[in-house]
Amino acid sequence: MRSANVSWSPPLTRLTPWYPGQFGVPGSDNERGLRLDANGSVFYVDPNHPDANANADGTNPEQPLSTVAAALAKCQAYHNDVIVVSNNSFWTYSSTAAGHPLPIQEAVTVSTPGIRIVGLAPSGSLGVPWIPTANSAVCITVNAMDTLIEGFNFWESTYSGTTAILAQWSSPTLYGENLTVRHCYFYEMGYGIVLDYAWNSCIEDCKFDSLDTYAIYNRSTYGDIDHLMVRDCEFQHNAGAIYLPDSDSNTIQNCLFMDNTLGIVMGVSSSSNIIHSNVIMGTAGGTNNFIDLSGGAGALNMVSNNWLGCTVAQYDTTCSPGGGGTDIWCRNHCLNGETTANPT
Repeated sequence: MRSANVSWSPPLTRLTPWYPGQFGVPGSDNERGLRLDANGSVFYVDPNHPDANANADGTNPEQPLSTVAAALAKCQAYHNDVIVVSNNSFWTYSSTAAGHPLPIQEAVTVSTPGIRIVGLAPSGSLGVPWIPTANSAVCITVNAMDTLIEGFNFWESTYSGTTAILAQWSSPTLYGENLTVRHCYFYEMGYGIVLDYAWNSCIEDCKFDSLDTYAIYNRSTYGDIDHLMVRDCEFQHNAGAIYLPDSDSNTIQNCLFMDNTLGIVMGVSSSSNIIHSNVIMGTAGGTNNFIDLSGGAGALNMVSNNWLGCTVAQYDTTCSPGGGGTDIWCRNHCLNGETTANPT
């Protein structure tokens, strides 16, 4: 499952006798502690640790930082800095009496490009629990290039209108592009991942379950998104799975869509997209609830080798081609046979 796929190799031991520490800085046995290369520091976050401190150096796992925000403040652009967040027991079906009861409950902004934020839960399947702070809150806002987020369980049903991850254009010099989100779980929030003028993103090996609005959403406040890759993800019981109107050159492949009210919506002039080798099941008699490319002059979309939970006759209703008339729907599989033409 999700967090078990996170690859994490650097050891947690430190050579304390060789690094005496910095006077007045708690937990600083070395200026940067362990690193992934000549520059990159590894910062540890664990609000449940008895020696957690927002003012700590953060490179010593025996005195970690207490917040992700404190770790982000220490990161430097393109130093390959890594923020490692420890696990906790704050999940709807687990017991906080087992220990480590405090979740990550923050609304942070990533403004430093080239960093990795990883939830470290090797024995778990869903990831490190991270919950929002209020109604309409965003757990992680990404305003910087080349950010990697993995290994988290974003959930909380108490608040409404919440978002797990928002990557956006923010100013002429701040772009949330080249985002990678992998090995994460999203549950009972308003939105999973919201993209706004963020290109070249990759979302892989994630599960989106029971989200109130959309799992992956193109907000378009600043502009549309292009060149998004969504692969090996699972969408289940969401009001909407993927909403990418007026976006081009995106790929959705090898994903599972189960009982979502709406599946893939990419109308309004979306062109040159590939929707390939997905399994889509839901209301077989629904209207445009599997793959909907209608609503504009979109063209040159390829929809191929998808397995659809409807009959060939229902295919014309559950799916719609783009308005440009040049889409290619090839070898899609229905309950009672393969399709031979574009839906009408």
